[in-house]
Amino acid sequence: MKANFLSLRETELDPVFTALDQIVEKFLAVNKYPVLLFTGEMGAGKTTFIREWFSRYGTDSLINSPTFSLYNIYDSHKMRLYHFDLYRITSLLELENLGFEEIWGKEAVSAIEWWQKAESILPKGNRIFLTIQSDSIENRSYTIEWSDEDLV
Repeated sequence: MKANFLSLRETELDPVFTALDQIVEKFLAVNKYPVLLFTGEMGAGKTTFIREWFSRYGTDSLINSPTFSLYNIYDSHKMRLYHFDLYRITSLLELENLGFEEIWGKEAVSAIEWWQKAESILPKGNRIFLTIQSDSIENRSYTIEWSDEDLV
């Protein structure tokens, strides 16, 4: 399945958030933990999107980029979110030694920036792809893709 949201400002993301909420809730309803895979160039707004999306759940967590810590954990009354940023990872061996594959798709919801570096060790199911395309300085287009086969 695929949903497109074209040329939105940061203040116009509610339809994207609502669509993502509905998809994540469908996964959780069948006891599956989705892995949100974020694609976008440097500065496209991946961390901003995650912060704005998850802050709507009433978290007390400070949501920021885990570029240097590699991952952060955020809690809300509704769910736990593991937020990964793999930008600084230089090899698959380094990534395997961190043991993140023990979390992805196995406990809570995961959001992964620069996920392509981990493609070979990511779970094959429970994936939700979210692509952010910069249209201009202020506008972005968003695409969400997922498989309904993962929801059974």
